[in-house]
Amino acid sequence: MKCQFCNKEKVDRVFYINWMGTVYQVPVCSECLQNMWNHAVAAGRTEEFKKYTGWWPGKRDPRHLGDRAFPEEAVSGLIKRRKISALKLRLREAAEAENYEEAAKLRDDIAVMEKEVCPHGN
Repeated sequence: MKCQFCNKEKVDRVFYINWMGTVYQVPVCSECLQNMWNHAVAAGRTEEFKKYTGWWPGKRDPRHLGDRAFPEEAVSGLIKRRKISALKLRLREAAEAENYEEAAKLRDDIAVMEKEVCPHGN
C-alpha cells in the first residue's frame, strides 16, 4: 500500500475518514504523518489533530497498519460503516484473487451489516 501523500511504498498507519457517509481509507507513512503534525502545531490545532488521528509524537502506542483501526470514541454506526468499508476492500481483493467462496461470504456479511446500519435501505 502506498502513502496517500508521497506515494512511498512504506506505509505505517491507515486512517479512516467519513466524508458525507462514505468511509475512505487513507494510508500514511511516518514522514508525512510527522509533516502533518508539524502543520497542526504551526496552526495551533494539536488537540484537534490528536483527536482526529489518535496519534502525536511521543505517544507510546501509535496505531500501525492493521492495529485498532477504529477509535474507541467512535459512535457504533460509524464503527459499523468503517467495518463495512474494510470488508468491501477484502471482497474486492478476494474477487481479484478469484477466491469466490471467500468473496461470497464477505458479500453476505456486508449485506447483513448494511441492513444493521441502514435498516430502511437508504
